[in-house]
Amino acid sequence: MSTTTNYDVIVIGGGPVGLAATYEVAKAVRKVLVLKQNNFYNQAEDFMAVLAKESMDVWDELEKDAGESLRWMSGLLNFGDPTLGEGSPEVTVDKIQQRWPFKDLPSSYEGLYAPDNGVINVPPLVRTLSRLTKDYGADAQRTKVNGISFDTSNNLWNVSGIRHGKDNTSYHASKIIIANGAYVSHVLKPSFGLDIWEITSSYFNINAGPKGTIFPSMWFQFAPDVNDRLRLFYGFPAVPWGPPNVVRIAVDAATRRITDSDQRAACEINAEDIEDTRNFVRDHIAGADASAPVFNSTCLQTNISAMRFVPSLGRALAEMVLYGGSKFSEHEEFHITRKNADGSPILRQATVKQGLVSKLGVQKGQRSGSSRHSRVHHIGH
Repeated sequence: MSTTTNYDVIVIGGGPVGLAATYEVAKAVRKVLVLKQNNFYNQAEDFMAVLAKESMDVWDELEKDAGESLRWMSGLLNFGDPTLGEGSPEVTVDKIQQRWPFKDLPSSYEGLYAPDNGVINVPPLVRTLSRLTKDYGADAQRTKVNGISFDTSNNLWNVSGIRHGKDNTSYHASKIIIANGAYVSHVLKPSFGLDIWEITSSYFNINAGPKGTIFPSMWFQFAPDVNDRLRLFYGFPAVPWGPPNVVRIAVDAATRRITDSDQRAACEINAEDIEDTRNFVRDHIAGADASAPVFNSTCLQTNISAMRFVPSLGRALAEMVLYGGSKFSEHEEFHITRKNADGSPILRQATVKQGLVSKLGVQKGQRSGSSRHSRVHHIGH
């Protein structure tokens, strides 16, 4: 067992949020260590609109410090069934189909366009945060954390794990930040019943021209469920850093839901979610090849898409461990005392069995914090 020196803060999780928190702690001239189990560089509500607006200034600061742009501000179109959204419509269905390559949309559809939204270039974001954390003096280790404990004799947290897949090790810190997302149950044992969604997405070829298919911005469609299948589709334009004439389109739902990251279907992608998306592309997008996606991918998700909030979440976490509070954490939706949608408290004590929440089949409900019933202006990813 090897033991390192003490740290002011240890960050468990080296994804974008964990790296952003490490970056903010290191900028405050504190001794900080970030731990990631894999190699580094792996790849809705009303309050969210407020948080997204607050995040813009923090994004500007990060890009200034990085010396490069990490966003492409292309705008965002929210559209669909007007009974599922809030706010005044700004774009009629005719204008939507004139400016964006949609077709055969219901005549009742309305839209809301927000120009101050964009697409995040994730790989440079992660590389930039990793570089800046080291520039500010942070340490980084590839360590799979398997437990934490608090030592009352010295008031330090003990973080134990396996370094580089073979060496048992431990680290000590006055404060810790847990930012390892769907893998949190491996640290906070036993599992406390996470509802983890295996989100799928697909990439489709589009007509290169003449009169080619061009999406001028991101978009999100709100629509009622059909046969218990969610119809919340979204998409991105062909981005400057991606392959030409290929767009990402997906359904904001998951048929397969699990309670522990170890249950992830590593070698399969849910065919029903892909088929829902393919049918939407066939029926409502002009100039896109819906016969077969160019590429399908999947990721684990436990909440809303938070990439647009990465700098703000990192700053909030850093300020909370360093100073005891942050303006970004003042939103009641982040409070540990907040309520579930049915009014029950989120805090509970119970024994949770490991297992699937729902197996392959009918999609269940919506993701906690989903933007399903509100038109949210946000930066996507």
